[in-house]
Amino acid sequence: MNNIDTLTNLFIEFETVTLKRARIEINPKDTYYQKKEKISKAIKKLRDKKFNPYYKEYEFINFARCIRNLKSHNINKDYYTVTDKTIEKFRDILYEAKHPYKVLEKATTKIYYKKINDKVLPTMREMNEKSYTHIPIYSNNKLVGIFSENSLFQYIMQNKKIIVDETTTFNDIKKCIDIEKSNEIVEFVSENILYDTVIKNFIKKFKDGKKLSCVMVTETGSKKEEVKGIITSWDIIGK
Repeated sequence: MNNIDTLTNLFIEFETVTLKRARIEINPKDTYYQKKEKISKAIKKLRDKKFNPYYKEYEFINFARCIRNLKSHNINKDYYTVTDKTIEKFRDILYEAKHPYKVLEKATTKIYYKKINDKVLPTMREMNEKSYTHIPIYSNNKLVGIFSENSLFQYIMQNKKIIVDETTTFNDIKKCIDIEKSNEIVEFVSENILYDTVIKNFIKKFKDGKKLSCVMVTETGSKKEEVKGIITSWDIIGK
């Protein structure tokens, strides 16, 4: 089987998965063009909901659909080709369509954290070196806050002067890292929800004029549970 035939078969399987996810049914009496229209509608519906791979790979999916249509119309194969890399990429797209990622699969799970009596400035230097944007702060094994660059800005604005030095601890600025009192918008979600749902929520908050700083992943979404993963706005932008 050549790559054109392989991609065509993969796309046929992709169509079946996509129609099921979009809850659009093909009627046995539908014409060829009605089926094509429903498939196109299903792909756009999932893209508009910000579900991956439809949102992230929309252009590539359309490219693969064009190849599938060329094959179905018996266009001479001498006029186009499909590379091994195209097949590999579309297999990944099909896999993601069939197995939507859970949020914990996409979250940062090697969590850098500090304790309430740790020093602020040394932590900031390490955050800068390792490109960390948000870190959990614990006290007696309990999450008491989230520290970010915005936390320090908020602290300076509240105090009207810079009084952070090498001895300053997170306990000294606890009002600015407190999840309930901070300007940072932090949400907690269950490890079992879909990653697509988190992306959709980030985008919705942004459109509503609210910047969701980060999402903390715990077992059931409770703030009282251990943080198993973190997703920040930078993670979303990068993906």
